[in-house]
Amino acid sequence: MAAEARTRHKEAAAKGLAAAGQLVELQDVTRLSTAELVAQVAGHTLASPAKGGAAQPAASVQQLLERFEMCDRELAKLQQQVDLRAERLRREVGTQEAGHAAQLAGLEAQWAGVRQGLGEVEGRMTGVTQAATKVGNRLHNAELYRRRALDAIEKINCLQEFAHARDPSSLPPLFHDDSRLAEAAAMTARLLGVAQELLSSRELQRTSGLGEPAARAGGGAAAPELGTLENAVEQLELYRNVLDNRVVSRFDAALSRQDLPAMADCARIMAEFSRGEAILVQRYISTRPMFTNLRELQFVAQQQQQQQQAAVAAAAAASTAGAGSAEAAAAEAEAAADLAALRGLSGLYKGILGAMRDEAVVIEQVFPSPYRAMAQYAQRVFEQKVQAAVDAVLRPVPPSASHSQLRARLRLMAEVYRKTRALAEDLQELCGGESGGAAAGTPAAGVGPGAGVGSLPAVPRVRDMADVVCAEALEPYLGLELRWLAGLYEGRAAALGRGCGLSMELLLDLLAANEEAATHCALLSPPALLAANTRQLFHASTRKQANTGCLLEQVATHLLLGLGAAMEAATRALLAPFRPQQLLDAQTAAAAAAQAGSPGGAAVQQHYQRVLAPHLAGSGAEARACGAGLAALVRAVDERVAAALQRCLGLLRSQADMTLVVEQQRGDFCPGEAAPPPSLDEPTPAAVAVCALMGAAVDAAEQHLHGPNLAAFLAELGRRTCALLDAHQQRFVFSPLGALRWKRDLAEYAALAARLHSPPARRHLDDMQAHVNMLIVAPGSLLALVDSSLRIPHAAALAIIQLREDFRTARVGEGGATLSALFSGE
Repeated sequence: MAAEARTRHKEAAAKGLAAAGQLVELQDVTRLSTAELVAQVAGHTLASPAKGGAAQPAASVQQLLERFEMCDRELAKLQQQVDLRAERLRREVGTQEAGHAAQLAGLEAQWAGVRQGLGEVEGRMTGVTQAATKVGNRLHNAELYRRRALDAIEKINCLQEFAHARDPSSLPPLFHDDSRLAEAAAMTARLLGVAQELLSSRELQRTSGLGEPAARAGGGAAAPELGTLENAVEQLELYRNVLDNRVVSRFDAALSRQDLPAMADCARIMAEFSRGEAILVQRYISTRPMFTNLRELQFVAQQQQQQQQAAVAAAAAASTAGAGSAEAAAAEAEAAADLAALRGLSGLYKGILGAMRDEAVVIEQVFPSPYRAMAQYAQRVFEQKVQAAVDAVLRPVPPSASHSQLRARLRLMAEVYRKTRALAEDLQELCGGESGGAAAGTPAAGVGPGAGVGSLPAVPRVRDMADVVCAEALEPYLGLELRWLAGLYEGRAAALGRGCGLSMELLLDLLAANEEAATHCALLSPPALLAANTRQLFHASTRKQANTGCLLEQVATHLLLGLGAAMEAATRALLAPFRPQQLLDAQTAAAAAAQAGSPGGAAVQQHYQRVLAPHLAGSGAEARACGAGLAALVRAVDERVAAALQRCLGLLRSQADMTLVVEQQRGDFCPGEAAPPPSLDEPTPAAVAVCALMGAAVDAAEQHLHGPNLAAFLAELGRRTCALLDAHQQRFVFSPLGALRWKRDLAEYAALAARLHSPPARRHLDDMQAHVNMLIVAPGSLLALVDSSLRIPHAAALAIIQLREDFRTARVGEGGATLSALFSGE
């Protein structure tokens, strides 16, 4: 430390001196001692004048040098003392470190011994714990065996008591003490189980030949001997009957007093026996007001009275009105009776639900298995109350019922089933929902082993009870549905009249009725029959027998009859004398029927996909049958539509041809010399009439046909019109002036072809107008016209040139060749 201080002192002095005059260097400070450094500085100072020109006295420097030397000596002494003390401290620290290291090694050795000892202790504790566990398990098992042995001894003793008893009066006090009925019931149930198991084992041994041979047949049924197992079983059965009677009597007394705790005690006692609790549940149910009160039992009588009143009202209306009014009055009376029946049924169901909710509170406090008891109660309600109510409301339908009465009955069936199903859903919640039956099978608190297991019979789900009580009433559902649909179609068809044509309104009504029937079917059909019933509503006809209740039969009949009626009307118009308006009306009706046929088939397909297909998703056979029937309908409608359009086209061509034959005069195209010159600005009357007829046909087609049907119809009309004009041209002989009039007619026909949107027809008429020039030019110009302008074969040109007025007399060239020779190649 002293050396460091001296070094810092030298460096500071050197820096100060160097800054003053740069007299010494840095290496001098590290190399020289303090005295030498001071002497060197002092020497330089003495040799150089001080700042300001005055010299420092040598004495002052000498004194300063002496002081520095004294400081140097003192510092050396201090440095020696510090070094001695540091050496002493170093030796002490080394000694202490060696002692601490030895102590640490000893501690580590001791810790290793402690760890080894702890491991041994832990191993011993593990062994002791395992031994204690084994001992505990053995003690527990021994205790269980002891209890089982005591229980077996007790059972054997009691079984011996029953085996040696002549009647229940000689049994031990346990079986006669009213305060220990629950204990006696539990013991009796266990003894019966043991005895029956022993008898079963003995019987099994006898049948396998290992035991004693069975008694010979024909010996008669002798009374069991005392002390035998058979006598024990017989006495146990007798005692159980006595116990049942005692508990049931006590339960009846408590029920009359409305003593719920006493009733619950009796129920817990009876729960020890198989079906014991069910006996008390049945006795409790049989005393409820809904099964004993006369007012609660009058629903069926009220329904019968309302039905009689409705029948009397319908008969009175029929006797005082006509046929139509009588049917309407009967329907009104029927609707009023159905409405009253539904109101009564709703009131009955509401009362049942309220009573069941009140009973659920009592049953929960009394019976160990309340949910199963409620399910048994609900089953009794459905079997007696609901079944009678449903049968009273859904009475059989008379065979002579009209389609309106059938529809009312179907709606009544749907509403009754919906209300019954809703009642079943509400009662299912009171019975614990879907898991109520499983929860009811667990033993109640305070009841001995085996209590509650098998104490109540298995009951169906309450939701299924609605299907059971309505099954008989809904059995004729599908037949009624098809009868209603058939009657509805026949009535609407009769109202429209036969031969009235196709009605889209009727078709939509049929689809709406079928959709309503599909809704009924989805609600009223069992799941296993839903697909089959849905298929019957859509496609029930066969090759041998048609069913007018199914949709496909109705639509097919209506569409095909409508298209057939339109074609018959067109045929009659064709055979009748020529009347343009009647002809156009028939053609318009046929076009309208053809147009309605395709959308009708499309509407049926959309109805099938939207309404019926979801109910056929799980049945491949039924879906394939419906698809095949739908495809057959579409194919038949398309064929009939095509036939109707072809008939319309044939009708138009025939009437147009007849018009040309009647209206077109020979003088139109070959006027006489004395006749006044015809006007070339207007077409001939025949062309005007035919264009008017065809234009009206195009208007009707554009109004009633759309899409591909319209395009195909107009294209075929253009083709037939061109063929008609070709044939019509061959009927006449043309003068040049008459050819100009024919060209004017062709221009009118070309304007008609433009409305047909048929390029082939327009090209054909343009060619005809160009070819008419062969009837106009002079004979000498024909060859140049045909070869240079028209560029058509001579044979084709000759077919038109021979229609010229001068065909036989005209001569061409110097040789005077005839036109026939000129173009025939002769």
